[in-house]
Amino acid sequence: MSKERDTFISKKITSMTLMEKIGQLLTFTRRGAMLSPSGIEQITRLHCGGLCLEPYALETCKNLYWGNSQIDKKFKEPDDYFKIANNYFNGKTFGISITPEDYTKDLNRLQQIALSRPAGIPLHMTIDFEGDFKNDYTSGGIRQFPGPMGMAAIGDEKLTYKIGSIIAKMLTAIGVTQMYSPVCDVNTNPRNPEIGVRSFSDDPEICARHAVALIRGLQDNGIAATAKHFPGRGDSGTDAHDVLEVLKLDKKRMHEVELVPFKAAIDAGVKAIMTGHSVYPTYDDKYPATLSPRILSGLLREELGFEGVIVSDAIGMAAILKQWPLPQACAMAIKAGCDTILLKADDESRSQCFFGIKMAVERGELTEDRIDQSVERLLKMKYEQGLFETAGKNDPEKTRAITTDKKIIDFSWEVAQKAQIVMCDDKKLLPLNPRQKILVIEQRIPYEFLGKDPYCHTHMFCEAMVNHSQNLILADTAFSAFEDEIKECLELAKQVDLIVMTNYYARIVKSGNNQLLAKKLKDAGHKVIVVTNNPYIEGTTADADTVVCNFSGTPDSIRVSTDLLFGKIKPCSTTTLPVKLGKEEAVSVKNLKPPKKHPLNLSYC
Repeated sequence: MSKERDTFISKKITSMTLMEKIGQLLTFTRRGAMLSPSGIEQITRLHCGGLCLEPYALETCKNLYWGNSQIDKKFKEPDDYFKIANNYFNGKTFGISITPEDYTKDLNRLQQIALSRPAGIPLHMTIDFEGDFKNDYTSGGIRQFPGPMGMAAIGDEKLTYKIGSIIAKMLTAIGVTQMYSPVCDVNTNPRNPEIGVRSFSDDPEICARHAVALIRGLQDNGIAATAKHFPGRGDSGTDAHDVLEVLKLDKKRMHEVELVPFKAAIDAGVKAIMTGHSVYPTYDDKYPATLSPRILSGLLREELGFEGVIVSDAIGMAAILKQWPLPQACAMAIKAGCDTILLKADDESRSQCFFGIKMAVERGELTEDRIDQSVERLLKMKYEQGLFETAGKNDPEKTRAITTDKKIIDFSWEVAQKAQIVMCDDKKLLPLNPRQKILVIEQRIPYEFLGKDPYCHTHMFCEAMVNHSQNLILADTAFSAFEDEIKECLELAKQVDLIVMTNYYARIVKSGNNQLLAKKLKDAGHKVIVVTNNPYIEGTTADADTVVCNFSGTPDSIRVSTDLLFGKIKPCSTTTLPVKLGKEEAVSVKNLKPPKKHPLNLSYC
């Protein structure tokens, strides 16, 4: 097969123009499920090699990526420069709920457009589907699972493998070919705002074992897995979407901690590795990993022996964009060793980045041989997945059968049941009694994370609580309650015996979560039970009487938590917390303030 593959790829590369080759190195975002000139031209005119699927909103050049425009205002357009079509929709417009079978048709159509190009190369269709709040397709009842820390809490690597295999079966049926998972960061910093429960553990060996199990589950069933964020952002105290952090870790420490899961992933044959936007002075004191030849070509390729595809993390994060204009950063990343650049803002930056790379080749900063190396790795991955034969031919009826399979539905429920821990219950408030008068306060989960359908919607927790008791007052707040919402909850609390509230944590919600509301309710003398996805202080709070951690703001985990609250199920005796919580976690929230009310602002991540 390898000789046939190599001959096929060699002929393909020989027949490609420089512009076609450059396009293969770019992965653009595809938001929503609506075909537009913009979406077509990023495939046909910019020759993109892949699409990163985010089906919850609309493509628009009005969107800002984490509040930033990616346009390089100083970019000098070459003579052959062109802009592709753009959409001028309202960037805050909500997306639609699209069924898995309709999404299959949509991705088939995009692949057919790609295959009609002169080079005849299919797209890699990538997605974030880590679990918890990092799933970029949630509609139509598709089953979602707890994130890595929930898997590690269950502690069964065979179960982790099965989760990977089920996810792969569902998503490959739709047309997804690559997943940006597993997270291999070892979360040694409990206050890490970006990684947290996205990591398996603070123990590198636990991370390695479960990462390998997930990789094998995904890749045995057709998905190219992507280990991230190399060489490890678990010790970070900041979010790379906001700032560029310098992680002062020596080589011995990195080989004993940060690099352990990545070494295991490479040994397990992981198809791709995603870079992290941090500076590691022990290897390179000038450039973040994404732009560092010493880290990508030196450490990852030469020292660790990785031969697969290197993917940049979203290149437009502030960690990069604040210091390097996007067209320049794209060329630098490829020169450093990246094979494909992930771009996640749908605006004029697409053409700038394309021509930024082309101009770097024409100036001699990048060689065409270096471009060819990356194209060869990308085409090899597509060939080995059979995409040249199968892309664009997925059967929507098969998709429906898989995503509605009772075995998958039951398995999802089983996993959700196992990933439940009672963090504390000193006052023995559990199990709840239906005769108690209870105030239920549910955070409104950001709309981007919801399927907008009966299975995955804004009030899943309240709905599930009603299945156990009707002696309830139901209320909701913003993900981080506004001042007027806090006052309302304090008034409602006077009518009840106790309060049950959610206090989920999501890194993209910069205003925080409901720690302050929990404190206000306790200060007023009420009994407070918290359900959270996060075992760290952001989730458990310093004030709640009882805390249940389910590791996941996804439908089955949310609903199962109510079963546990009312004693219909008991915590699994083998489920344990896979991280250590020290005294530093017991911090005060006295300085927290409620967020000011503001217009809806969708943050894409």
